[in-house]
Amino acid sequence: IPGSVPEQDDKGREEATAAAARSSYGTDVFGFRDPELIKQKVRSSLLREKPYSVLDLYFAEGRAQAMARSSIFENITLGVIAFNAIWMAIDADHNKSQALENAHPIFIIVENGFCFYFTFEVIVRFLAFKQKRTCMTDPWFVFDSLLVAMMIFETWVLVIYGVANGVLSSSLLGDASMLRLLRLLRLARLSRMVRSLPDLMILIKGMGEAMKSVFYVMLLLIIITYVFGIAMTQLTSGEGTENIHENYFKIVPLSMYSLLIYGTFLDDLSQFCDDIRAESGFCLFLVFIFIALAAMTVMNMLIGVLCEVVSAVTEVEKEERLNIMVSDKMSGILKTLDSDNNGQISLDEFAMILGVPESVRALKEVGIDPVGLVDFAELFFVREGKCVELAFDEFMEMVLDLRDSNNATVKDIMNLWKQTSRIFGDSNRELKELKERSNKMDDQLAQLVSQVRRVVDARKPSTPLV
Repeated sequence: IPGSVPEQDDKGREEATAAAARSSYGTDVFGFRDPELIKQKVRSSLLREKPYSVLDLYFAEGRAQAMARSSIFENITLGVIAFNAIWMAIDADHNKSQALENAHPIFIIVENGFCFYFTFEVIVRFLAFKQKRTCMTDPWFVFDSLLVAMMIFETWVLVIYGVANGVLSSSLLGDASMLRLLRLLRLARLSRMVRSLPDLMILIKGMGEAMKSVFYVMLLLIIITYVFGIAMTQLTSGEGTENIHENYFKIVPLSMYSLLIYGTFLDDLSQFCDDIRAESGFCLFLVFIFIALAAMTVMNMLIGVLCEVVSAVTEVEKEERLNIMVSDKMSGILKTLDSDNNGQISLDEFAMILGVPESVRALKEVGIDPVGLVDFAELFFVREGKCVELAFDEFMEMVLDLRDSNNATVKDIMNLWKQTSRIFGDSNRELKELKERSNKMDDQLAQLVSQVRRVVDARKPSTPLV
């Protein structure tokens, strides 16, 4: 048909127009022309790095690495550490000898047993490292190695040198207190037990997070105590209050100390109040006000702050542990089901993952409905009518957003708006294309009708004149 335009030319002009539009405002804020590059950069900056694990530095095969990875070996070590801490209390109460070689045989045997086991444990962990120099990058190995080195120095080196030279090992350091200090450093091993007990780690992290709030609460308590300390020092300096002034409020530091011990910590409060009541009812009234502010308000506020922070940290830590657990399980399952070995998840691989009972249980543990997850498969893997593959981190981020404990946020509303606007945008674009094609067909049909009329008029015989 004359005047028709090929469809390929239409698409070429549309792509050229879209490219010109992107180039006109693509370098505004972020400095990128492609919005996907922006999303990729932001997503990569938000993704969590893989947690550090010393097991990644070990050999994959061998007896040493098998023993170092063994949970039985780890539990035995924790038991020996706990027994060592208990034995130190027994040693402090019953071992009166300053030198190990002069102690009762039971103390000599137990001390050498501890030294042998901890030395053996460090050697096993050292042999498990694939590259021996990387052992210096593990802080716990370096820490344990230093403790073992000090224990060997105290238990074996000093004793052997003292026996060989005919002197006591305790006298080689000049003062027996130095030897006691070396023994006390063994208690630092208890930190390994804290690391192995996640609930204790949560409490420690909660205390660390609450330090700023605790500091401000304590500062408020100091200010209140300082103000009332000045007031009580001045009010009791006159006649009739000589006894309480001399015993409790002679100077401002003593007044603050008395208010802190008796009015805040409430130690022997009845005797403190009776002494003040016997000489000044007004001062007793001020003490009651101080107790209401310090002991009943500020200290309870401190308890509330600690409980709130620890609860928040506990919730976050449990959520992170569950997320890491699910990510590790899903990653291991993906490695076994990844048919093309590209490290990405396709729609077919997603269906196979949901068919593995272990992955279904892992999803349920974090509050994700595996059955309802199937309804979102199209949203995940279908873009502009085509099936796409997702990176594992992007897939896990989208899956974890579907937990039933999540509340709707502004981010969720924005994601919903993006999804709907993209669908409506595609629909509007298709309607616009249909309208343009319809207009072109109308124009072409009008041209065709016009041409047909001209042809008919040209072939119609002329009417003779009468």
